Amino acid sequence: MTSALHIELETPFGRLRGQRSDGVAAYRRVPYAQAPLGSRRFAMPGPAPQWTGVHDATRPGPIPPQNPSRLDDVMGAYDAEQSEDCLHLDIWTGHQTGDRAPVLVFIHGGGFTTGGGSLPCYDGSLLAKENGLVVVNISYRLGILGFWPHSDFGTLNLGLHDQIAALRWIKQAITCFGGDPERITVAGQSAGAFSIATHMASGLAPSLFKRAFMMSAPVGLKLRSDEESKPFVPTLVADLGLQDVNELRTLPIEQILARMQGLASKPTGSPADIAPPFLPVLDGDLLPRDPHASLQAVCAIGCDVVIGVTREELAAFYVHNPRLNELTDETLEELFRRELGDEAASALSRIRAERVPSTRRAVLTDLNTEVTFLNPSIDIAAAQSARNPNTYAYSFDWQTPGSGLSACHCLDLPFLFGNFDVWMSAPMLRGADRREVEELSRSYRGAVASFAATGDPNGSELPRWPAFGPGRAVLHFDRRIAASGYLG
Repeated sequence: MTSALHIELETPFGRLRGQRSDGVAAYRRVPYAQAPLGSRRFAMPGPAPQWTGVHDATRPGPIPPQNPSRLDDVMGAYDAEQSEDCLHLDIWTGHQTGDRAPVLVFIHGGGFTTGGGSLPCYDGSLLAKENGLVVVNISYRLGILGFWPHSDFGTLNLGLHDQIAALRWIKQAITCFGGDPERITVAGQSAGAFSIATHMASGLAPSLFKRAFMMSAPVGLKLRSDEESKPFVPTLVADLGLQDVNELRTLPIEQILARMQGLASKPTGSPADIAPPFLPVLDGDLLPRDPHASLQAVCAIGCDVVIGVTREELAAFYVHNPRLNELTDETLEELFRRELGDEAASALSRIRAERVPSTRRAVLTDLNTEVTFLNPSIDIAAAQSARNPNTYAYSFDWQTPGSGLSACHCLDLPFLFGNFDVWMSAPMLRGADRREVEELSRSYRGAVASFAATGDPNGSELPRWPAFGPGRAVLHFDRRIAASGYLG
């Protein structure tokens, strides 16, 4: 392994010290906004800090405060420091100032409650080295601190505002890292992809990024408005053991997380429900309506788009859900009626016919994969494609060897980053053929890099990927990569 060398770089905000190894420079824990500490816990992200001297960017940054992820037993758990001082970037580049290379900005998922751009599974060094990208990961406030459901503390959707502040920093400073500010692609998975949809729908996209690569965007989730959320706040405050919501301003974060962990262990609602406890809120400003509806009505002008799903998204949430062990035909039918109304019976018959074996759990997985992920993603692709030919769709169909996981939510993440020394121990990849996953990763990463560079995911030695277009083309990533027309 090549030893790491310290290097320094001048930015508009001050000088950074990073580390170069194997041809890639890494700058970690680069602050893009004032730390939301103390009285700033629920404040909007402030101006980007400036500093004198040299800022040490050689140590891994912390992830936002959080409890263990509900998907740790699928995608694996990764150690990282936690801190409210989490508004920072991790940057990897093999380029020099002025090179104007394509930029890939990654917004992590985790249900707006877990995750972080500094997690080792999201290391961008291979994308930078082998695919020529400048890679930037954003960390942003999560859970109660980033997505409190009511305007008790002033501005809503602080986590989304953090992302915007980060994107503005990147736009201003990325040339110093060899990146092209006119070729910024924002890639995101799950909550990160949903976040991208909100930024596209808000009209901010043209000023912040050129292209969007959305992985497993749960844009079928319905958001509440500030007013609709208000009745839930007293119950949430009481469940947290508080007398007044303002206690959250000063309650130590360790106590908040401990109380949230207790709430998470209580089963509530439908056993099929995967909505996280905190989501963006319709605020009449940044987010006036659901991004699914907005993007169907109004094209994100000038934004090239790739949007995709994994074939069995919900398997990640359902495979270990004990509440589904006793799922009956009657309950399954009721869940279909709740989602589809008069179309429930025909949909249930169709999905049973298309799924082998058609267990109740597998049929429910297919229903909610369609409702939450697939169908609304296709709607967005169709609306965007009508106005911008650079619109592409995919389905990640390669199946994990793990029993019951199939092509589950999060499965495409290892294939994006390609750092299988980290990912191969994840339950969803355990037992997979290393050569197979590395070769599929090269195709997937290559398409992402080509799209980031040109707006077209096609290129030499890459699978042919037709635009979505009138034929509603979807590229299927599997042991054989091929396109088909979406007939749903």
